[in-house]
Amino acid sequence: MQRVLFHRVILVLTLFLALRPLETEAQYYFGQNKIQYNRFEWQVMKTGHFDIYFYPQMDSLAEIGAHYAEESYTELQDRFNFNVLRRIPLVFYSSHFHFEETNTYPYLIPPGLGGFFEFIKGRVVVPGDGAVPRFRQTIRHELVHVFQQTLSERVCRDHRISQSAGLPLWFTEGLAEYWSEGWSSEAEMVIRDCVLNNTLVPIDDMPFILGTYLMYKEGQSILKFIAEEYGEESIPRLIRNLWKAETFSEVMRITLGKTARELGESWMYRLKKSMYPLMAESDFPRMVAGRVTNRGFNTMPAFYREDGTRWAVFAGNRDGYSGIYKKNLDADEKQKPELLIRGERTPELESFRLQKSKIDVNARGQLAFVAKSGGQDVLYIYNLRAKTEMRRHRWPELVSIFSPAWSPDGKSIAVSGLDQSGRSDLYVVDADSGSIRRLTCDFFDDTDPSWTADGHALVFSSDRLERGLGAVHLFMAGTDGKNVRALTSGIFKDRSPVCSRDGRTIAFVSDRDGVPNLWLLKADSAGAFTDMRQGTRFPGGVFSPCWTDSSGLLFSAFENMEFQIREQSASAWKAAASVPNPPQDASCETDSSAHAFPGIGDSHKTEKAKYSKKFSLDFAQSQVIQDPIFGTAGGGELVISDMLGNEQYYFLLFNNARTSSDFWDGFNLSATRLDLSRRFTTAVGLYRFAGLYYNNYDGYFHERRLGMYGAVSFPFNKFERAETSLNLRLSDKNRYDEGTSRRAFLASVFVSYTKDNSLWGPTGPLDGERVSLTLGQTNDVARNAVHFTTLMADVRRYVRLGPRMCWAVRAWGEFNLGKDPLPFFMGGSWDLRGYRFWSLWNPKLVFVSNELRFPFIDRFYMGFPFGGIGISSVRGALFVDAGNAWDREFGSLKGSMGFGVRFQLGGMLVLRYDTGRRTDFKRIESETFRQFFFGWDF
Repeated sequence: MQRVLFHRVILVLTLFLALRPLETEAQYYFGQNKIQYNRFEWQVMKTGHFDIYFYPQMDSLAEIGAHYAEESYTELQDRFNFNVLRRIPLVFYSSHFHFEETNTYPYLIPPGLGGFFEFIKGRVVVPGDGAVPRFRQTIRHELVHVFQQTLSERVCRDHRISQSAGLPLWFTEGLAEYWSEGWSSEAEMVIRDCVLNNTLVPIDDMPFILGTYLMYKEGQSILKFIAEEYGEESIPRLIRNLWKAETFSEVMRITLGKTARELGESWMYRLKKSMYPLMAESDFPRMVAGRVTNRGFNTMPAFYREDGTRWAVFAGNRDGYSGIYKKNLDADEKQKPELLIRGERTPELESFRLQKSKIDVNARGQLAFVAKSGGQDVLYIYNLRAKTEMRRHRWPELVSIFSPAWSPDGKSIAVSGLDQSGRSDLYVVDADSGSIRRLTCDFFDDTDPSWTADGHALVFSSDRLERGLGAVHLFMAGTDGKNVRALTSGIFKDRSPVCSRDGRTIAFVSDRDGVPNLWLLKADSAGAFTDMRQGTRFPGGVFSPCWTDSSGLLFSAFENMEFQIREQSASAWKAAASVPNPPQDASCETDSSAHAFPGIGDSHKTEKAKYSKKFSLDFAQSQVIQDPIFGTAGGGELVISDMLGNEQYYFLLFNNARTSSDFWDGFNLSATRLDLSRRFTTAVGLYRFAGLYYNNYDGYFHERRLGMYGAVSFPFNKFERAETSLNLRLSDKNRYDEGTSRRAFLASVFVSYTKDNSLWGPTGPLDGERVSLTLGQTNDVARNAVHFTTLMADVRRYVRLGPRMCWAVRAWGEFNLGKDPLPFFMGGSWDLRGYRFWSLWNPKLVFVSNELRFPFIDRFYMGFPFGGIGISSVRGALFVDAGNAWDREFGSLKGSMGFGVRFQLGGMLVLRYDTGRRTDFKRIESETFRQFFFGWDF
């Protein structure tokens, strides 16, 4: 998805000024905003192998993370039989929302990204999410990447080769998953589902699922198979043998005795033999449970009754945007759910946590849910009958909030909250006043609270008995947070408890049979929960159960790589056999210390200091260009930044001299400083450009420009921002065709507003809108030889007609009004199709485009004797374009209409092919044009 950020655009502006003779800096652009909500006072902790960057609020969590980093380093050093000689920069954040502000990564951080290894500076960046075991796992996952890359580079260097066969992404991510968590119930769930539904992707077809969650899990399964079949020592041997062949498949044959295809066949055969027998006692959810939804991503159901009608309210993503829906449970299952609340289009409802935060409805039909707004989560209370928001609550000390649960009397809401330090604890909120009371305070991950039927206690899930085993259990505590006692134990993950209305049964999700399924915990005559039964036996998984008023359950079921809401009656599990529940731990009291998790001070010496900026290289390249008219030009670009990416410098130097006498005059250079450390993003720069240029407006001309500029961008929210810039420059222009010259001291001031809440498909936006409005003024402050006003407007609207189909409309206008105004350009694949690139130019321009976008070919494969290539997500478009560029007289309207095909290549480049005919809207030309180009749909 295209995400153009402020600092990248300034670099583009610098290059733009170098290569084009235009004297306008009002380069408007789209893209959503990464916002610095916090001013972190960064510190550095030095351990044996790491420089760890953290802020004081998360000091204790950083100590824990440092211990796990050193622990992981020692283990991976043994597994790889290799040592990383350099110190590894490790950047910690206490929450994912803080992580989303990082400048170590230039683009927006998606909600599902749990951390990353950035190979240019060798940085590892990891957020906490309240669960210390997951924090530990993520640290180890990213350190596996550090060892992979360092070992691969060492192999190339030792064998004096510039490029090896390379490690495929499924291998690198699969190994990181396998050596960080081993084999999990989530991985088992995904692989079982794919095997039993015949959707497992062979190794040869991995490019079709590149970067997806399925690729991670399949890669993890393949690495597990290699370790079991050939021994774990064969895994680093694959990396050490990269120099021996040109393809990784051949490296596998040399190392393991089988090519990638042959190994994939053995892997899939073993999976089928082990998993097909599961169907003797298991059922697909669609065969035995009532169907509430059948399309999209649907999860976190809640039940309520209104005027005798049973309703399910749930969170989902059914059209690309996340939202909250409701469905009549007594209606036909084909009836479409009603959209109640649409998220991800406004700053108030910036995002939902579809897989982490439940929703709940009380007896009065009041919905409690959580959505991100600004830099933190907000608790919303919504009236389902009136379809209006009632109240919203936020607390500065809580960054994230999860899984609100109404008390039986409808006056209080229990939530799990993540504070600034990274602690995930239980809280109780007064629904009316918003006053909040903390129940627990420790580094255990207390989540998914549910009230008992009498309202005197809470049941929740926690890792309080984890002890390094990766387990999660159910606990019960008083509403004051005291008298905590365990309800389950064992090396399992017991989550999402919900108490029945009679208080006798707790339904929860557990992986006791290998994958997450529904289990029931029943109370005996004394009120102790000793009777445990399995409620579902699905080969996939079950999540977020919710009781109905008829003692049935709603839940989200994973099947065929989809999450759908299902309903099952109480009669389905009455005959289930009891299984032993281990004795309950009578006391699990903890205090506010982090004693349950080891810190770095327990085993290593450390040094802490205030963070000081040290700059290093991010990017460098050089290039030489030969042009038959303008001659040879060559130069380079250089980007440096500090370790946290908050301060960045961009340098450009090139020479376009055509003769030795022009050598010194042919030097072009620019320098830009970007400050990304605060919400106001600033840029300042200097430049000197000189050379021979050409455009249709001025013809051939030589121009020297010496100037400076500054720019400020302020994001109002994720979707909207305001920007202003000032550019001062000396311009000396000589027009060869006219034999005239002009010397001016130009000052340009621009102000712009940008909005972008668009939703993207494979080749461009499918929903939402994009708006850019710019006002500018350019004057010659010395001689008044130039003065003109610039007006720009670009409005784009995308109307969804189906899941993958939309009608896109663009209205674009640019006007330079005044003395010696500069021209705007139009023509080509990105605007007025059927006309040569930039063949229309003048100080005034208008353009309108209508495009019907639809799926054309989902996937095809071209085979060759030496291999093949697969292409997916080919999209079609019917278009009508109209516009013109003019100075004094508008002239005739120009247009075109036709059909286009585009597809994404490599995740970054969109190739476009358009064919059609030109028109002046009085007649259609007989000649058909064809244009092949690249670029995203508007």
